Amino acid sequence: MATDDHMKIEALGLPPGGEMMNFGRFDLENGFHIDEVTVGYTTYGTLNEAGDNAIIVGHSLTSNSNVNEWWGELLGAGDECSLDTESDFIVCCNYLGSPYGSSSPVTPDPAKPDGRWYAADFPTPVTIRDNVRLQRKLLDHLGVKHLRMAIGGSMGSMLALEWAATYPDFVTELVLIAGCGRHTDWAIGIGEAQRFSIMADAKYKGGDYDPNDQPKAGLATSRMMAMLSYRAPASVDERFSRSVMGLGPGEKAKHMRKPSSHVDLDAVAHANESAQSLPYFQVESYLQYQGKKFIRRFDANCYIQLTYTLDSHDVARDRGEYLEVLRRLTHRTLVVGITSDVLYPFKLQTELAQNLPNAEMYAIDSPHGHDAFLIEIKELNKAIVRFRRGERADPNVAHALGTIEEGEEKLASGLESVAELRGAVLALEDELAKSRAREELEARRGDALLAQVMQLKHEMEEMREASVGGRLGEDGGVYSYGGGTVNGAAHGLRVLPANPPMSARRFQPVFGRVKSEEGGNAPATALGAF
Repeated sequence: MATDDHMKIEALGLPPGGEMMNFGRFDLENGFHIDEVTVGYTTYGTLNEAGDNAIIVGHSLTSNSNVNEWWGELLGAGDECSLDTESDFIVCCNYLGSPYGSSSPVTPDPAKPDGRWYAADFPTPVTIRDNVRLQRKLLDHLGVKHLRMAIGGSMGSMLALEWAATYPDFVTELVLIAGCGRHTDWAIGIGEAQRFSIMADAKYKGGDYDPNDQPKAGLATSRMMAMLSYRAPASVDERFSRSVMGLGPGEKAKHMRKPSSHVDLDAVAHANESAQSLPYFQVESYLQYQGKKFIRRFDANCYIQLTYTLDSHDVARDRGEYLEVLRRLTHRTLVVGITSDVLYPFKLQTELAQNLPNAEMYAIDSPHGHDAFLIEIKELNKAIVRFRRGERADPNVAHALGTIEEGEEKLASGLESVAELRGAVLALEDELAKSRAREELEARRGDALLAQVMQLKHEMEEMREASVGGRLGEDGGVYSYGGGTVNGAAHGLRVLPANPPMSARRFQPVFGRVKSEEGGNAPATALGAF
């Protein structure tokens, strides 16, 4: 079974090749301090004489400082690697609160006798900013004068961004992968659910548990929840397709019985026999495996501490309005987002790219969710290498920009400047507006002339009707309008009127133009037929 865990080790403590440095008392943002603070770290490459070829790498929530273990394809000799051990001096520090070398709940508390651990007494929270300040102490000790780049994925990207905000003149470039500028309520809620699953375990005991008997069920459950947030629904559905655990090759029609207990987690799953007949889905087995593997390499108190560190992340805290703080960070920046990320949705990286003045955006179109920054490593490496060479990380964007530039050059060859083009457009718009105004004026004049014509026709009809009626009356005739009869002379003649009145006449349209008083043509609408 594929483990999908980027960490291969199954033990606490400093990873192979790592080192530790003690800096005495270290004051935290929360007002507390750590006595004899220790930072675990790993380096790759050689620091140059100027001390300005260093790169700081931030690891993810449950990783250690051994970059080669989880980002091996980015690390190597030559400029085809994002982290070039031939030209770069690469430093990765373990976070405070993590069980892999730095001060944490599993390191001795100087205030306790017999070397007992801090456990739940470790100061809470330790912030991302605290980690940056401690790491600066280490870099100063190592002789680093300037950082070429701060880079990280997930929690590591938050560290890299905080480096730029805390020491803006100390860093040149940033690579921020699948992170955010401040922890969202969605992510805080996920972290709280995971913490509560640990605290609800009877063996947690308020954090004062036996190091050899930690709350395994709670910690495993929190890991299962985290694994789902690291993936995307489509990825999980496609991988497992409601498959059940078979009894063996060729026996797909049958399935394993769902375990009634998990001895290694001190958990009883199903007490009755009927529940044990439920199908044992592969996705259930997968999550349980991940939980059991995790408890062998991590500590419950450390996990709680690190999730609180995540929740503290807000690059604008005590610095001003959030977007304004981002806009002050003028470092050349590559922001990488994953289109299917559920934990830190793509819009969070878009927000960073839109507000960091010198940032460009690169999208990893992967179905694997947040963990794609640990899965799609080849694609990620190529994008970062292009960025470090001064090219566009996305070659498609580079091509589009090149096409635009070619178009601008062709435009410039026909016009002296963009301002000239803008002036020409404005002149055309002004002429069009004047033309429309003239048309509207002529239309109004035509309407007025038409009204005069219609009034004249009406008066002529009245005069004609009056004249005809008078003559018929003198002759003594009888005439009818619409069936009505009027007595005339004694001859008793019935005469149809020579010209019906206006109300009985049917108008027909006549299309043409009527001469205006100024000699111009005014549009004519429907004129009555004579």
